[in-house]
Amino acid sequence: MNYFLHLAKHAWRSLTFQLTLALAVFSIQASPVFAADAEWFPFSVNEDQLSAVTDFSAMNNPLTHSDRLFVKQAHFYRIGADNKINTADDQRIRLFGISLSGAANFPPEEDAPKIARRLRRLGFNAVRLHHLDSVLSDSDVQPQGILNSGAFPSFNPVALQRLHTLIEALRQEGIYVNLNLHVGYTFRYAVDRLTPMLPGETMPYASHPLHVFEPRMIALQVEYAQQLIRRLQLNDDPALAMIEINNESSLAGAWQRKELDGLSGEYERLLQQQWQHWITRQHGSLKQACELWRSCGLTKQGALLVKSDEARVLAHGEGWFARFKYFLQRVASKLGWSSSAFFEQEYEIHEQGAGRRVLDFTRFLVEMDKQYLATMRKAIRAEVGPNLPLTGTQVYFGGLLNTDAQQEMDYVDEHFYVDHYDFPHQAWDRNDWRIRDHSALREGWEPLLKRAFYRDARKPFVVSEFNQAYPNRQSAEIIPVMTAIASAQDWDGLFFFHYADGNSWQALPDSFGLSGQSGQLATVGMSAAMFRYFQIPVLREQLRIPISAEQRQLFGALGDGVSSAAYTDYLKSKRNIDIKDAFSKRITVSDAPDNNEQASLSKEETQASSTDNSAVWSAAGGAMQFHPDGPNLRVTTPYSGLFAGFGVATDKPVAEQWMSPVFAKNTRQFGVMLAMSRDGKPLSTSRRVLLSLSGATMGSQPDETPTRPKKLVPYAGDHQWWTLEPDSRNAGKPSGPRDAIGPVWQEKIAATIFYPTKAHKIQIYPLDGQSQRLSAIAASDISRVAGGFQITLDKPTVWYEVLIEGR
Repeated sequence: MNYFLHLAKHAWRSLTFQLTLALAVFSIQASPVFAADAEWFPFSVNEDQLSAVTDFSAMNNPLTHSDRLFVKQAHFYRIGADNKINTADDQRIRLFGISLSGAANFPPEEDAPKIARRLRRLGFNAVRLHHLDSVLSDSDVQPQGILNSGAFPSFNPVALQRLHTLIEALRQEGIYVNLNLHVGYTFRYAVDRLTPMLPGETMPYASHPLHVFEPRMIALQVEYAQQLIRRLQLNDDPALAMIEINNESSLAGAWQRKELDGLSGEYERLLQQQWQHWITRQHGSLKQACELWRSCGLTKQGALLVKSDEARVLAHGEGWFARFKYFLQRVASKLGWSSSAFFEQEYEIHEQGAGRRVLDFTRFLVEMDKQYLATMRKAIRAEVGPNLPLTGTQVYFGGLLNTDAQQEMDYVDEHFYVDHYDFPHQAWDRNDWRIRDHSALREGWEPLLKRAFYRDARKPFVVSEFNQAYPNRQSAEIIPVMTAIASAQDWDGLFFFHYADGNSWQALPDSFGLSGQSGQLATVGMSAAMFRYFQIPVLREQLRIPISAEQRQLFGALGDGVSSAAYTDYLKSKRNIDIKDAFSKRITVSDAPDNNEQASLSKEETQASSTDNSAVWSAAGGAMQFHPDGPNLRVTTPYSGLFAGFGVATDKPVAEQWMSPVFAKNTRQFGVMLAMSRDGKPLSTSRRVLLSLSGATMGSQPDETPTRPKKLVPYAGDHQWWTLEPDSRNAGKPSGPRDAIGPVWQEKIAATIFYPTKAHKIQIYPLDGQSQRLSAIAASDISRVAGGFQITLDKPTVWYEVLIEGR
């Protein structure tokens, strides 16, 4: 009997059975839980009329030259009144920001101060100027972009003036700006006089990744950066906090995503020529390289670009058995099987053979990325000086390979989304899209913790985009959850994506927009204060993980950052470090001076910091707890507290559970609660407290009387995917639009809470959309219990003002 043939047949039967079972289980787990129909009430936040209790403006002051930022000890600092870095008056700062995207960067000049004041009230101290270059606009009425239709870079003068006015308004409100350079501009090879394309070829969106290696595109980006900084007069502006050079693109990341596999024509020839020059510099000649690689049937084959699929040789080796093993592993991976010894990788560095050729190619790509960033960095430094923080692109677009490509950058940047839209047919189709209705604390939890393992120990860490967009029913959790993890990990910046559609500025839910999202707006100010004032304790225990350049190349070649778990699998199998350790330990990654230096957890340490799914995870001395059974996250600090997620059945009396709401039985058992002292005193002695309780937000179904909220429905009958019910005017399409119409509806969260206090009296006022007091809740809903008060909250609001008397 042929043993390998028998093994293959047996494995296939087993895989078929397991696949059927796994799909059945996944179908059950992926569906949103509808324990009960939500009760809705109309509610809109008036951002221009917030009362003092919900207005967080006091955290900001107008920016002066002493507020200029620089990097010190792996964090952001203000330069101080002496205008010198690394002196006694330097002051640490965290950035709690939001993006303005596209047309939102160019409001009418008379509206700029109003928008800046709105953002200040919400607690923001930074704005990310994003997608400035994505739309060419000749309009002098409502510019859609900073550029006009002339040859790049030709600027729209009205857009420049409006953006300059907005930056001035933001400065006066104490709000920094994060300037983004190349984001969406797609080069036009005829207009911009570039390397020509073959007939029928089209330039990819934003010219990704051609703009990283085509010389003319690089030169034009240098000119754009210099002209933009000069025309906005940002060279000595304290409002300019940081610059992102290149949004979501790198050569290394493009190769991981198979985008380089399809290169053709002059662009393929150009990159191959650069690859061959690199080979000659590294190995003396192509012939010598091929002898080392032992993978060139003909010498000239060595100069061809390495396809991304060739990386499998690093994981499985060469030959027919390696290919068979690779096939089995792919099937097992799709089924979610635990890795067996048969599939376990050794993560060895290939010194020769086909594996060495792949590693050499990733080194080449990293050096090309580094060269591109060095060119841009030099040009920007000539305009803004040596201290302004710069970054290249986001971690996800290259993974650990970006550690080397961005060695000369000043901070690490990343993006994170929970339940991003999926478009089954046409990208960004307004009436054909779907979501999973996932939770940041369930499906998004480990991906969020995994971000901690990409923080360079030498640099600040920023998440410049995050969201859990409309109409995800758990979207109210994302801002406080990100605040908690970023605070505990001691990250340096968070930027929500994004604020509003700049063409209308309507306060209505609109895909990623915050304005109109009452459930999220209720959490913003308190989250900002928790993050900016360092209220959540930083994890004391630090885990610094040395990873050598050779290992980074290996994990990158295996797809780290995109489709591979090689890096985290290596940490788990070789160093006993789990993703979940990021809940209890502050994670940083450093460059290992040699392959013998290892950071790992002992068996005893692993048991001591156990995060078993059946147990409560506890960190920061118990200040932060995660209940996997909910799941939910609970954080308590002297000045604030938060609860986010799903309720957990408990035998303990409510009177023992501060910041642990017990939801009414007829609800879906989800909610987000935050509490914060508003008189500057600790909660234990505060007389005035803001409390929010929020859930899902929904727009209205048009053309129906009486007006009602839209419904989340299965996409095409598939309960693994969800979308909004179609409008009557587009009933033939599977989805309703992601931009809502009013009125805006808010899910009513009914819960019983315990408020710990020795005071004799407590009064609680629901607040309206302007945060003005409504009638106080009835005395019958407040009862004195041991250690405090038990309170029932079930009013149509997202905010309550709590007044405590007789302490």
